[in-house]
Amino acid sequence: MSAVAVFHADHAAHLQEALQAHAAGLPVFLGNPRWSEHDLAEAARQIPRGTLVKGNAPEPRGLGTCDWPKNWRGRVMIPTGGTGGKIKFVIHSGETLRAAALGLRDALVARGLSPILHGVTCTPPWHVSGFMPAIRARVTGGQHLVIDGRFAENTALPSVDLPTPGTKIISLVPAQLSRLLARADGEAWLRAFDVILLGGSSMPTPLLAEIRSRRLPVFLTYGSTETAAACALCPPEKIWSGESVRGTPLPGVIFATNADGVVTIATSALGIGLWPYAPLESPWVSGDRGDIAADGSVKISGRADRVIITGGEKVDPARVEQALLSTGLVKEALVLGMVDARWGEVVTACVIGPESAESALRLACEALEPAARPRRYVFVPSMPTNASGKPDREAIAKLTA
Repeated sequence: MSAVAVFHADHAAHLQEALQAHAAGLPVFLGNPRWSEHDLAEAARQIPRGTLVKGNAPEPRGLGTCDWPKNWRGRVMIPTGGTGGKIKFVIHSGETLRAAALGLRDALVARGLSPILHGVTCTPPWHVSGFMPAIRARVTGGQHLVIDGRFAENTALPSVDLPTPGTKIISLVPAQLSRLLARADGEAWLRAFDVILLGGSSMPTPLLAEIRSRRLPVFLTYGSTETAAACALCPPEKIWSGESVRGTPLPGVIFATNADGVVTIATSALGIGLWPYAPLESPWVSGDRGDIAADGSVKISGRADRVIITGGEKVDPARVEQALLSTGLVKEALVLGMVDARWGEVVTACVIGPESAESALRLACEALEPAARPRRYVFVPSMPTNASGKPDREAIAKLTA
């Protein structure tokens, strides 16, 4: 039994290859064809030798585990990280993927919706948000489509032909929903769906206001690659009423916080480990700060680490800072994610150096993935610091606002 690594740039071809391999019981690595050469090389070091590559990627040269592939039937390795951060593959089994699908199904059934989940993939299928709609459809007997999620202004919106009965679901990131609502025909197209799952980055306040005013069937989601996408939902009526946005756990999910105020998650949908050797233990420490209410709902206040999520892509600020400093044109650099109505967050660079250096800094960052390139530069004479002498991120954020 050989593993398969899928790197097709075409979304439909990528998903078809991955699902066929998964259905055949083969271990599958979902690869991101948009990774930089650095990230593709890192993926090749991790994926075991002998893995069959579908698409354009370097030949794998990693080592398998001691029982590879004997006990790995049906495992799916879904990437997280990259875009400047270290690539990791979260290992999911058929059981964890099924648990995630059934958790969402049961939450929607409790609201009177059909247990048959029809899904649309319009985000990259190497992301968990693009892969899980197909899994949910397979588990619940629904149908699934892959469409172009760019929703460009000068093109017609794609036809969505899904059967009735069944719950029609589309998963979007905020940038996509904003793009659709800016179109004259966008709202009518969205209303063909019973459920709009919205997540992947922080929620801009103007977009929440749009959802409220139009009373769209949007469910804000909270989840991760480790939890096989959504593990909590904030339903439409709470958004419409202007209540505080809190996520109600899906059936079987339990939230708590540790001594550092970081959210922990216990769920049967939790991946079984990080490739190749590190197990994930439940309750899993998410890396998100938040608070848990008496009813078990969660409100996320931000990341405990520095990861920026822009348009659904994760960016490691440290690598962007290194690219800026390597030019020799700036004395200090701090990269932040600033709230943005379209992208959720935008990569913003605060630097000590001459404003005349901006063109050269932008050129240096062309070596980074598009999502990691700063969209804004703020030049300051000195970097604010806190009492311990470390950069005062709150003060710096005010400078870049």
